[in-house]
Amino acid sequence: MDIGLIIGILILIFDFAISIWNSYNAGKISSYRKGLGTLVFFLGGFLPVSYVIATIITFILAYLGYISISTTTFILGFDFLFFGLAIIMWGVIATTLSVVATVRGRSWTAGIISVYNAFATIADAWEYITGFLSAWKSIRRAIDSSDFSIIDVIAILAIALGIGYVISYVAYKEGLKSEIGYSYASRRIF
Repeated sequence: MDIGLIIGILILIFDFAISIWNSYNAGKISSYRKGLGTLVFFLGGFLPVSYVIATIITFILAYLGYISISTTTFILGFDFLFFGLAIIMWGVIATTLSVVATVRGRSWTAGIISVYNAFATIADAWEYITGFLSAWKSIRRAIDSSDFSIIDVIAILAIALGIGYVISYVAYKEGLKSEIGYSYASRRIF
């Protein structure tokens, strides 16, 4: 098995797990800051989960021969351009939140997370900037191809967004439920 494929699969698994964790935390945040919780849910949970699902569906359908190479190229390029930008925006928000937590809590672990978030966001932005033109050209060539199917693209993205929303929303509700239960219990005790 190719080492690049193994690393790619591990990255998708890691992205999926972190995105579900972000959705769960968005539920906790929403119990006291609804707007911020919604933003964390959308950029940190829902969109990244949908990105992973779209990538997995695309690879499976391409491997089985149900979609063309140009459709596969379009979806992967679109994933890179659209979801990549959302991940960078999320990285900026996560870095800002972790810096605020570091300053307020004076925690060295929050400081380490802040540094990691800053470097990861810079690396993501650099990869996005350097790969933007290549991804855009690939998308343009895929659209011009005779075997490109916009119906396949719409179906795959709709399925990925639907599955991504359900998974993220379940994690969000669990986070909200755990925080509300905690808040209710702490009010009863005091």
